Amino acid sequence: MQDGDYKSTQDRRQAERRGHFAERIAGWWLQLSGYRILARRWRCAAGEIDLIVKRRRQLVFVEVKYRFHADQIVMPSSTQCRRIRSAAALFLAKYPEMSYAQCRFDLLIINHGRIFGVGRVVHLKNAWQ
Repeated sequence: MQDGDYKSTQDRRQAERRGHFAERIAGWWLQLSGYRILARRWRCAAGEIDLIVKRRRQLVFVEVKYRFHADQIVMPSSTQCRRIRSAAALFLAKYPEMSYAQCRFDLLIINHGRIFGVGRVVHLKNAWQ
């Protein structure tokens, strides 16, 4: 089953809850790693960015994925990458004071585990351009 292919409304709601859970875990993990959260689920006409964080002079747009198996490291599709880049450009246009920072796009994968539903966190820095 691909992202977005749901058998029922209940499946979609469950996937959305898992996604929000993964975003909370990702936010905590990034804060513990020295990042400051600027926005969660930032929405605009181009789409949504899961997390926007800052560390020193780095502005990072983070896509969060929750996977049940550790070997499921799936990169966002080219369409999804374009959507996130477009949303990032709108964020920078709305907040020009952030344009001094270097920008990058990261992928944070939360793998399912037995303890609190979290097994492993995989942080792929600069996952795409």
